[in-house]
Amino acid sequence: MEMTLEEFDELFKTEEDCLEALYAAKWPNGFLCPSCSHTQCYVIRSRKLPLYECRKCKSQTSLISETIFRNSRTPLRSWFVAILLHTRWNGINAVQLADAIKVTYKTAWLMCHKLRYAMSKADADTLLSGIVRISDALMYRRIVPPRNCIEFEQPLMVGSMDNERGEPTHVKIQISPRSLRTDRHGSPDPTPFINRVVSPESIPHAIFTKRHGKNVNYTLVGICRDAETWIAWTFRGIGLKHLQVYLDHFCYVGNRPKAVLYHEIFKDCVQRRAIDYPTLTGSNQRRSSRPNRSTKHETMLAG
Repeated sequence: MEMTLEEFDELFKTEEDCLEALYAAKWPNGFLCPSCSHTQCYVIRSRKLPLYECRKCKSQTSLISETIFRNSRTPLRSWFVAILLHTRWNGINAVQLADAIKVTYKTAWLMCHKLRYAMSKADADTLLSGIVRISDALMYRRIVPPRNCIEFEQPLMVGSMDNERGEPTHVKIQISPRSLRTDRHGSPDPTPFINRVVSPESIPHAIFTKRHGKNVNYTLVGICRDAETWIAWTFRGIGLKHLQVYLDHFCYVGNRPKAVLYHEIFKDCVQRRAIDYPTLTGSNQRRSSRPNRSTKHETMLAG
C-alpha cells in the first residue's frame, strides 16, 4: 500500500511539519533523555534544528541524533520525499533522486543507501519460522554462457516463510560465497543460510530444494528472477559489492504488501542509527575530504 503524493503534501507542507512528525516518532510519549531517561527538558531554538537539553543531566540531543538522518545537512522534507519515492514498487535510483530533490549525485547516493541500510536492519530482525522453504538460485544467469560466465553469474540462497496455502509471506535472499561461482551447476550448502535466517525451532523442519532437478521450487526461483529484473530495470545492474542491500530492499518491500510502506520505512529510519559514507563505500576516507576520481567513479557505478 502506498501513500499518494496528495496525502504526502497534505501531511508535510513545511519543514516544521516534518520536525513535528519526527518528534512524535522519536518520542511518542514525550521527551526522553537518551542519557538518563529523564522526561523534562529545555528547548534551545537558536539553531536550524532545535536542541533538547535535559533538565537533570544537562546533556543535549537533537531530533536527528541516533537516527538515519544524523549528521545530514539535507532538509528533512527532502528526506521525507526520498522515503516516499522508495516506497514505489519500481524504486528509484540515485540519479533520479538527485534530480527529484535537487541535490548532488553523491548526496542522493548516500541517502539511498542509508534508507536501504535501515530496511536491511529492520528485515534482519524477523527470522523465518513455521513452514520454511529454502532454495538456491542464480542471478545474472546466461542462457548460452560465455567462457567467463562465472564472472557474471551470481549464486543466491532464497528462503520463505509460507502460509497454509503454500504462499510466501516473508522472503529473504542472500548472495552465496564467491567461491561457489566456479561450478555453474553446483548447489551451495544451505546450512549457513538456514542458521542465519531461520528461527532455531524451525531449523529441523526447513525444506531445501535445488534449482536443478525434479523438485524445483519455481516460486522461490521466480522471486529471485523478479529481483533480478527489478535491479536491471531500475538500477541497470549492480555489482557484487552492494548487491546484498539491493536484494534486502527488494525483500523489504515485498514482505509488506498490506502495510503503508512510507510509515514503515520512516519508523525504521527513526529507530536505526546512521551509517557513514566511508563505511558504506569500504574506504578509509574521512568525511571532510573530497573523493578522488576513482572513488567517485566507483560510487556512480553502484547505482
